[in-house]
This record gives sequence, structure tokens and C-alpha cells, in this order.
Amino acid sequence: MFWFLKNDVLKILDSTQKEREKLQNHNLYKSIKTIDQLHVFMESHIFAVWDFMSILKSLQAQLTCVTIPWVPTGKGTPARLVNEIVKEEESDIDRYGQHMSHFEMYCHAMHQAGANTGPINIFLSKLKDLSLDEALNSSNAPKHSKVFVNKTFNILDEAPDHVIASIFTFGREEVIPNMFKSILRGLDKKHEGKLKSFIYYLDRHIGLDDDEHTPAALKMVNQLCKNDEKKWLEATDAAQSAMQARITFWDGILSDINCL
Repeated sequence: MFWFLKNDVLKILDSTQKEREKLQNHNLYKSIKTIDQLHVFMESHIFAVWDFMSILKSLQAQLTCVTIPWVPTGKGTPARLVNEIVKEEESDIDRYGQHMSHFEMYCHAMHQAGANTGPINIFLSKLKDLSLDEALNSSNAPKHSKVFVNKTFNILDEAPDHVIASIFTFGREEVIPNMFKSILRGLDKKHEGKLKSFIYYLDRHIGLDDDEHTPAALKMVNQLCKNDEKKWLEATDAAQSAMQARITFWDGILSDINCL
């Protein structure tokens, strides 16, 4: 499928196979059967959707110039790749033909499904005046969502572009399609009326990630690491860490669902 990959990228895929299998076979997916269980998932997962956009925009900020006065960065191919991904993640077309970010689509899907958007809305409003940690605590976000987001931002604070690209590629884009396919298979068909926007969101992400975003992200990692062995090792460590963080996050959501 990805005929353009260098051996170093294939090595990262091999090195993260154990984590990938854990994610693909996680018990969370088959545990989301009722609308209440889906609400628990969505109310936690929305923070990861926001986290995803923050990683992407952090990567864009490193690879392109987003400040005034503009100056060239000299990172033509990676800049082009990240800009193409941002275009669809930040201004895609929803099921009604309106342009909006995938994060906003998810919020709309939560509202349609009857999930509580209060914590994520409070979090976003508090970010204007408070630190990330303070905003998370004020929002009443689930504990495992706080841990997941804080871990991401602890890395983003000082990470070079190739590490952020690895987190984005292997911890997000490359594993998301199979995770979302598993969730779609498990949804109770009797709730489809409430889940049209959510199903559209999942289908849209699966299609984009499989066909466009994952290949682009893998090329970006290639371009940023090139022949630097140290960068490839750092990218591998970042990929494993990001995927393990997702596994721990899924464990937390599953625990909440089992407590219903």
C-alpha cells in the first residue's frame, strides 16, 4: 500500500506492532453497545479530538511560518504535506455541506446523540484565561482525558518537528482508521437516527486517513528524519510512547463504561 516507505519507517511500524495490536484488539470497541456507553466514550474522546488538532497545529507552526512578518522556512515538502492535512482537518465539509473542523463536527455529533458537551465547552472557554492544566481541572473533564492531554502537551512543549510528526503519524493518523472501523461495527443499529452525524464523522475520518492523511504523514516523517539515525530513534520512541498513551486512555474509558 505504502510503496514509497523507507526501511526506517517500516522499522517504526515493526517496532510499534505490539502497541498497534493492543489498540486494534482493545476490549473498548465491543463494549460500546448502548447509547449511554457511547456517551461515556464521546465525552472522554472529545478531548483527544481537540488534542489531535493541537498536535497538528503545533506541527504546522514548526514547518510553516504562521507569524507576521512572514519568512520562508525552507521546509517545502513537509510544509505542503501538513498544510494539505490542516485544510481538511480544520475546514472539511460536514454532512450538511457546511465547512467546519472535524472537532466541531464531533461536538455536533455529540449534541445529536445526546452526549454532554458541557465539560469540553467549559474547557475551551477557560483556556482564554487559564493554563491548560487549570482549564482541564475547571472543566470537570474525565481523569483519563486530563492525563492523555497533559502527556501530549508535556511532549509538545519542547519537541522537535520530527518527534511531533511521529506522534501525529503513528500515535494518531496511522492507527485511527482501524479503531474507528471497530467502533462502527459495534454500534447498535436502533440508535442510527441519533448517530447520523457521528457515523458521518467516523466514515469521513476513515476515508481521509486511509487514502490521504496517513500516506502524507508517513512521507512527512521520511522527509524530516531523512538519513539521521538519531532522529529515527527519537521518532520510534515517540511513536511507542504515543500509542501506549492511547492504550492507557482506552483502558480508562473502558473502566468508566464498566462502572455504568
